Amino acid sequence: MGKFHFQGEIPGSKSVFNRALIVKSYFPQLILYGNSECDDVRFMRQGLAQLSGEGSIDCGEGGTTFRFMALRASRQKGFHELLATARLLQRPQQGLLDLLHQLGITARIMDQKLVMESQGWKKTSRPLLVNTSESSQYASALVLNAWLLDFDLEFTLVGDKVSESYFLLTLEMLKSLGMRIEKTPQGFLIPAGQKIDKFEWTVEPDISSTFTMAAAGALAGEVILENFPEKSAQPDLVFLEIFKKMNVDFFVEGSQLTVNNSPSLQAVDWDLFQSPDLFPVLAVLCSWAQGVSKLHGAPHLALKESHRIQKVSDLLKLVGVDHEVLPDGMIIHGNPNQSLVHGGRFYPDKDHRMVMAAALMKLKGHEFQIEEPQAINKSFPEFWGMIGLAP
Repeated sequence: MGKFHFQGEIPGSKSVFNRALIVKSYFPQLILYGNSECDDVRFMRQGLAQLSGEGSIDCGEGGTTFRFMALRASRQKGFHELLATARLLQRPQQGLLDLLHQLGITARIMDQKLVMESQGWKKTSRPLLVNTSESSQYASALVLNAWLLDFDLEFTLVGDKVSESYFLLTLEMLKSLGMRIEKTPQGFLIPAGQKIDKFEWTVEPDISSTFTMAAAGALAGEVILENFPEKSAQPDLVFLEIFKKMNVDFFVEGSQLTVNNSPSLQAVDWDLFQSPDLFPVLAVLCSWAQGVSKLHGAPHLALKESHRIQKVSDLLKLVGVDHEVLPDGMIIHGNPNQSLVHGGRFYPDKDHRMVMAAALMKLKGHEFQIEEPQAINKSFPEFWGMIGLAP
């Protein structure tokens, strides 16, 4: 295969975009810079446009879209129906229902939809308990929708802080826009009447997508990313530290990240508790490294768009890479001299990140069919054009 080359920009972060769109729904004068055409952001835009009208709101497959929209809709009096795919509703949602009930909202999930009846949020006599043992998205959804309240909002995080880094990203963003968030002995307090004091916001590129393209450079050629953020609260930015440990040839100069083919990749031992989205692509990178890698600390990978530990195992079996499945990750016996397969099919189970991982294996020369390649549209519809492969 010829040397891979890509130079260009990564689209805006869907995580940040969806947060910014919620804020803009309270303050229409907020101007957002950046672009994302992925399904999750598209459903968020459409849902917010429907919010004050009649009919159901379709949230598609997006966890952030569904959970953020649920809290947004619950701020408005009336009857609300949020549609979602069966796959999304099979993921943990009890923490969302518990939070809505504490806010005085009647809510239940039935027939592939969340049904809510609201009189607006009700002030509680004690701090809200926000369970973060399933996801940090409930906590993020709460604070994203705490603008313009007529009472102080107090809450406490309970349970294991799964993906806490995404909640911290939310706090940093909201504080930058003008929200006052105070720490208390029990947790947090947001005083009544919060308003933005900044009316322009630039949505930075998606770091998870950046990592995928950067990994393509390390595996197969050269990648120059021209809009790399010099600082970011996105937790997946930790991939630069992983690259250092794996002996990836890269450098950052201003807002440009350059990654070159790295034939001497080294194994890594890494805890992915705060950055589980790195796992599928990082597993592919480790499969080409010299030595035994251990990726661990993320049992919640089983509750993502697919059971990602099992799907990565399926992919590695297909291409003949030795590995052991762990409850919270995987041990991968890297082989820089893999025998390339010619034939077979990989089913990503409608998981966009599994499509990315499989595509990188194909970029390295493995030949197999990826079923449902359109699953990539959830977060990165531009991917196939950038990676230079036919889906």
